[in-house]
Amino acid sequence: MICVWNVRGAGKQMFSRNIADLCGIFHFEILAVLEPRISGSKALRVINKLGFSNSFVVEAEGFSWGIWLLWNENKVKLQVGASSRHSVTALVEVNSTLWILTVVYANPCVTTRRFLWSYLDAIRSCFALPWLVAGDFNEIVSSSEKRGGRFSHPNSGFSNWIERNELVDLGFIGSKFTWMMKMGIGEEIWERLDRALCSMDWRLHFTEAFVRHLPRILSDHCPVLIQLQSNHHPNRYCKPFKFEAMWLKHKDFGELIHNSWRSQDVNIVNKIHKLSGILKNWNKENFGNLFHNKRRIIARI
Repeated sequence: MICVWNVRGAGKQMFSRNIADLCGIFHFEILAVLEPRISGSKALRVINKLGFSNSFVVEAEGFSWGIWLLWNENKVKLQVGASSRHSVTALVEVNSTLWILTVVYANPCVTTRRFLWSYLDAIRSCFALPWLVAGDFNEIVSSSEKRGGRFSHPNSGFSNWIERNELVDLGFIGSKFTWMMKMGIGEEIWERLDRALCSMDWRLHFTEAFVRHLPRILSDHCPVLIQLQSNHHPNRYCKPFKFEAMWLKHKDFGELIHNSWRSQDVNIVNKIHKLSGILKNWNKENFGNLFHNKRRIIARI
C-alpha cells in the first residue's frame, strides 16, 4: 500500500503524529511526502521519527519543493533509479512482480510543468515495465474536476501527456476534490490536483488496485492512498491486549484493580487473563471504543 501526500510543510508539530495515525489505520509500506518545506538536518530528524527503514530525499529549496520517498525494506523491495527537482522514479518489487513507481510534485508554474512532461517521456522510454505515476500534478483535465471560481486553469499539456503515454486514471473513492483554497468570506475553490495514473500492463497486474482520498487534515491537500489489493479483514479475536495510560487517571481504576487481584485464584497467568477481560469490559463501559470513534470522526471530516 502506498500513500502520497502534499503536506505543505512537514515541520508542523502535528505532522509526525498524523503520519503515525495513518500508518496505524492503513499500514502502508511506501510513503511519499511532497512539499515538506524543510531540508537538511531538520528534515532528517523528522524522517527518523516516522518509523520507516529507508528513505530518499529530494531537498526542499527554502520553503518550496522537496520530495521524500520512504519505505520499509522488510515489506517491499525498492530501488531509486532517477530523480529530479519534481519527481522520483524507483524500481519496485511486490510479490515477485517488478514495476516502476514515479512520484510527482509538479511545479505550479505552467511553463515549468511542460518540461516535467518531457522529462517523464524520457523516463518512460528507458524501460518496458508496468508504470504507476502518482502525486500532485497541479493541474486538472476537465471542468468537472473544479468547483468554485472560473474555469481558467492553464494548460501545460498534461492531458496530452496522459494520452501520449496511454495512461489510465485509477479513479478514486472518497472526496471528489483533493485540494481546497479559501479565497474570501464564503468563497472557496476546490480542485482534483492529486491522482494516480498507470500503464495498461500495470493495471492488468493489479486488477484490484484502487485509490482512496483520505480526509483533508493538516494540509490543504488530501492524502492519496493507493491500495494494490482488496481489503483483507483480520480476525478480530486475535487482537493483542493493550494497556491504555488514560485508565490510570480514572477515579475508579485503582479500586477495580485491587478488587480483581484479590480473587481466590493463585495462578498468576489466570489472574492476568481474567484481569485483561475485566479491563476490556470496563474500558468499553467508561470510554467506549476510542479507535472506532476516532476513525468515525476522521471519516466525517
